[in-house]
Amino acid sequence: MNTPIYQVFYIKNSVASSQAWKALSAAERSALMEQERASREAVKANEIVICNSAWADEEHPAWGVFSFPDLPARIQHTRTLKKIGWLDLVEAFTLLGTSDSAPVAVTLPNPIYKLWIGKISPAGTGAYRQLSKELEAALWEKHNAVYEETGSKVVLTCSSYWCNEAYPFFGVSVYPSIEANEKVMRVLDELG
Repeated sequence: MNTPIYQVFYIKNSVASSQAWKALSAAERSALMEQERASREAVKANEIVICNSAWADEEHPAWGVFSFPDLPARIQHTRTLKKIGWLDLVEAFTLLGTSDSAPVAVTLPNPIYKLWIGKISPAGTGAYRQLSKELEAALWEKHNAVYEETGSKVVLTCSSYWCNEAYPFFGVSVYPSIEANEKVMRVLDELG
């Protein structure tokens, strides 16, 4: 696969991981973080977004998205993470995906980022498949209109079905404020 690979991850708040991380000296933690960053640089990975989300979700205090030039680069980075012991210290959920377009640049001051991961629901999938093309287009039109009205954007949408059947897609949206996010969510809830 010679296409950009996007990796979404969210860190899990784990007592064991926290204790293992705290057992390292400040110099050891710094060196480990530098090795992880150097590994990403060596494979030409790019940081799309890294977010502190502890204020909204104590179970998952941080998340982010990286892009890799191709699948071999992502595999090499994982091998390095294993070799340096990163995977023994950080508990996370990771999902890989591909996108038809590059991430949208974020120019909002102090944006609110939202990570969304789609999970297969037989009832939801069945209902979606029964939508007429006209109704589906009308729903997307309303979706896009509320994003535009609130100054919000979908930054990235990825297909991950090729590597995880339970979670076939993920993405990142950005909002200028919490109120904009609330309005978008109200409209999406009304649309079903």
